[in-house]
Amino acid sequence: MKFALLSLLLPVFGSSSKASNDNALPTLNVHIVPHTHDDVGWLKTVDQYFYGANNTIQHANVQMILSTLIPALEYDPSRKFTYVEQAFFTRWWNEQNDKMQSRVKKLVKSGQLAFVNGGWCMHDEAATHFMGMIDQTTLGHTFLQETFDYQPTVGWQIDPFGHSATQASLLSADAGFDALYFGRIDYQDLNLRREERRVEGLWRASANQQEQSQVFWGLTGSYGGNYGPPEGFCFDANMCSDQPMMDDPSLEDYNVPEQVANFVSASWDQANEARGTHIMMTMGSDFQYENSEAWFRNLDSVIKNVNEYAKKGLIEADPNARFGDIKVFYSNPEQYTRSKHKDNGDLKWEVKTDDFFPYSDCEQCFWTGYFTSRAELKKWERVGSSFLQTARQFEALDSQTGAKAGSTFDSPNHKLDAAVGVVQHHDGVSGTAKQHVAFDYAKRIDVGFKAAASYVSDVLKRVMASNGNVAPLEFSVCQDLNVSTCDVSQSVDFSQDELVVGVYNSLSHTRSEVVKVPLQEQAAYVVSTKDGEVESTLVANTDLMSDDAAPYTLFFNAEGVHAMGTKFFKIAKGEHKILEDVAAPKAATSRKLRGMGLSLSSGIKVDAGDYEVEFDDSGVLKSIAGLPVAQSWGYYTSFDADRSDVLASPQEVGDYLAWTPGVPGTCLPGYLDMEGDESRWLRDSEGQNSGAYIFRPTLKNEPLSVLKPNAKVTTVTQTDLVTEVHAEFGDWVKQTTRIVKDADYIEIEWTVGPVPTDDGIGKEVITRFDSDIQSGETFFTDSNGREFLERQLNYRPTWDMEVFQPIAGNYYPVNAAIYVEDDEHSLTVLNDRTQGGASLKPGQVELMVQRRLVNDDSRGVGEPLDETTGGVTPYPPYGEAERVGDGVIIKGTHRIVVGKGRQGAKKARENMEQMFSPLVPLFATKAASDDDESIHGFSALGGEELPEQVSLITLTKVAAEPGTFMIRLAHQYGKGEDEKLSEPASVDLAKMMPFGINVKKFAETTLTGNQLRSDWDAKKLQWNGIEQGVTQTGRDFDDGTKITLMPMEIRTFKIVTDSTVGWTVEKK
Repeated sequence: MKFALLSLLLPVFGSSSKASNDNALPTLNVHIVPHTHDDVGWLKTVDQYFYGANNTIQHANVQMILSTLIPALEYDPSRKFTYVEQAFFTRWWNEQNDKMQSRVKKLVKSGQLAFVNGGWCMHDEAATHFMGMIDQTTLGHTFLQETFDYQPTVGWQIDPFGHSATQASLLSADAGFDALYFGRIDYQDLNLRREERRVEGLWRASANQQEQSQVFWGLTGSYGGNYGPPEGFCFDANMCSDQPMMDDPSLEDYNVPEQVANFVSASWDQANEARGTHIMMTMGSDFQYENSEAWFRNLDSVIKNVNEYAKKGLIEADPNARFGDIKVFYSNPEQYTRSKHKDNGDLKWEVKTDDFFPYSDCEQCFWTGYFTSRAELKKWERVGSSFLQTARQFEALDSQTGAKAGSTFDSPNHKLDAAVGVVQHHDGVSGTAKQHVAFDYAKRIDVGFKAAASYVSDVLKRVMASNGNVAPLEFSVCQDLNVSTCDVSQSVDFSQDELVVGVYNSLSHTRSEVVKVPLQEQAAYVVSTKDGEVESTLVANTDLMSDDAAPYTLFFNAEGVHAMGTKFFKIAKGEHKILEDVAAPKAATSRKLRGMGLSLSSGIKVDAGDYEVEFDDSGVLKSIAGLPVAQSWGYYTSFDADRSDVLASPQEVGDYLAWTPGVPGTCLPGYLDMEGDESRWLRDSEGQNSGAYIFRPTLKNEPLSVLKPNAKVTTVTQTDLVTEVHAEFGDWVKQTTRIVKDADYIEIEWTVGPVPTDDGIGKEVITRFDSDIQSGETFFTDSNGREFLERQLNYRPTWDMEVFQPIAGNYYPVNAAIYVEDDEHSLTVLNDRTQGGASLKPGQVELMVQRRLVNDDSRGVGEPLDETTGGVTPYPPYGEAERVGDGVIIKGTHRIVVGKGRQGAKKARENMEQMFSPLVPLFATKAASDDDESIHGFSALGGEELPEQVSLITLTKVAAEPGTFMIRLAHQYGKGEDEKLSEPASVDLAKMMPFGINVKKFAETTLTGNQLRSDWDAKKLQWNGIEQGVTQTGRDFDDGTKITLMPMEIRTFKIVTDSTVGWTVEKK
């Protein structure tokens, strides 16, 4: 749980009349939903949370939660419990003997133990890419399907800090969910919804799929902005201090009448903010139920006594005169959803079509900093997720692995799958965990990546052998190519050996891109394929981040790499090629440059063929294709309440938290102080610091502190294939602007850090692009890499927002791209990881690329976001949790694309897949004397090319079903984004297969493959919305093996082939 600052204080019960069981008024049904929320890493690592280790940081033991839960449920068959995180549950399950597993299966079958969400974790919704969201949800759903034949029907995103359109449409409606429940929405939105009884409704989040994407949504935590029980009814033995139910009348402290009155009052109040005759009370919170019987014993008493008092007419009447009686019982979110659906005939629900970003819980408290927090972990997660798709494709090609697998968890790629799944957690990729936990996340991906890379290399060797290649080579994947490091390529002795690069394209369309190879020495290199020499060029590296980095990079044009295929390139020293001096690029103002076309008469101009790029003498971007585009680097200073110079009236901030992790206090941390009084944050948020979650500049309209470019160090490297303009900004930002032959984008590779904080001031580092585009107050950001949403400055579609933070309050998550446009031009910026972004002025785009802070924001993590090279010393009582070393240095890439009018989305679509799934080079050495004529490339797809707007985004084997594969096909364009490519597209599944493989049968499933789509469509709940939508899907146009995809539609299939080993390859 992260600490939201909203009041759960319930109005005092005011009526003195008794309920009369008036038959003219309906009965209020109160669903008691026992649950625990178990973070898959936050203040402790996932291992520490499971085993109850490191309790000096936080008391939590998931193993004991699950172990005490089973006998507690068995004690009374009316008891029910809801669980979420399969990363924990599978660990516990695998430790149980057959007898215990049998007991658990019985509880699942009876409905006493229910699963919601069912993913590996409860993923974040701002910092995640849709592929990571799908994969982690599929991993959890696969376990539940294989183990219990169980399909979750409810989404349960109770703790993430804002909610995305993709979560509602793709990860709910398409995943087989009837409803989606969550706790956190903006406090202004929340207050209005509570007043107007709009705390539940329909969410139709996809503008392309409309009603097909619809899901019922609702708030948890008695609509108080979180997910715990109502005040006074937290009965956890370790986490809470509320009075238990003392229900023995002979006791001096017998409190049943008082507790019943309080519970009934809370029920009436909650019901008055909702519609229908059912409400849900979420009974539990973070890591609760370690002593499950303590919770259930008290809930048993609440249910028993409230129902008895109601039957005898001893409860207070509903002060709002909406209900004549009350009934309380154990339930779960699925049962609650079906009960709400029974009210459906009498109600029409409001339809929401936007998302729930950004989230704030008080006036100065926008949770928009975590869109960027821990930028390197965000990049590493993206790399792991992308490579997982490659590894799965190789597993599908493999003729030896998989046929014997009894479970998905036997896959050779499971370590990477599970690691990437864990990091999707809403305190993982979000960057909001403690430092040692962030290290643990990164280590897990590293271990998984290495295992998957080794497996890919083995499969490539076998595929080459089966494809007619003699003497297959030993290939390696280099993890550190982004920092110009590769042991294989840097250690080649070119006097007797050659370097072979197998370039793998994980996308389902043939592509051509420039590949970079780190090399150790200056030489005349020749790059060739079996068809002849390939265009290449050697460039000196100017920004070496480590002593291991290569001093040179060889660029070569990898042209025509087949879909899901590999093309092999040989690199050798040339015997007769004339070598030009590339020892170091020279100052732009003193070097005569040739080739692609470059002029230095006024600044720097590069003629890229179809367009021209202009820089000033400092190497700062000035224009692209005739459109003025001025780039700058700078930072906002982070608000610090201790700096009296920035406050109008210095104030004592005091102890913000009502609750310290691991220390019993109030049952819902952050709402009340230790004395039970209203938190200071509810009275005054002026002291709110910027931290891991919250972005708050020192001044609400703070101008950017611009880093001055250094013209003295500006250099240009120019060849026929690439031109690089090197620039520096201040003392700690460097960038290389790269213009590649025949590319419609320019690439900016930036290096940031160490961000200085020796002045005691935190900094939010920004890159900004200013253009002449007349975009007004409108800009567009993607939702988890899928659909684009229109954003307007200082505006929310569902309420009139009062503006307190005009900078932070206009930041949105940018997972893949952000753009501005008018009738004449468009400017699109694509990123290689999630970042916070905004357009604060017409024609402007800014992205936050790094954060280094000196304060905590009091949302629970309990430490500043201050990443250093040496990490952190042990936490109290074993140390002081001090940072060691210098601030980290990070490296990343943006693609900048200028297009014609209203082409922002189109230009983004043309580049988004390539940004997520770059070409994967695999490296091997061979003796120069060895024959290489038999090294053939291959492709895993055959027959008809997929339509340009359709991609095969998933190809994986189905465990224990030889010859069966799961595929996902995605339409990659939205309506109106392109004149042709936004149209529906058809794919013949039979003709998509490689030559020699026949489709025996196929069936469409839900997104995660855990049930037939036709079965789900037949049983899913239909809801009445105030506005009706369009229900047409690609399924309406299917014809045999020829299936159709509508704009932005993703469809999942299981295909049974006549191959019993693996997906075969076609020699290329």
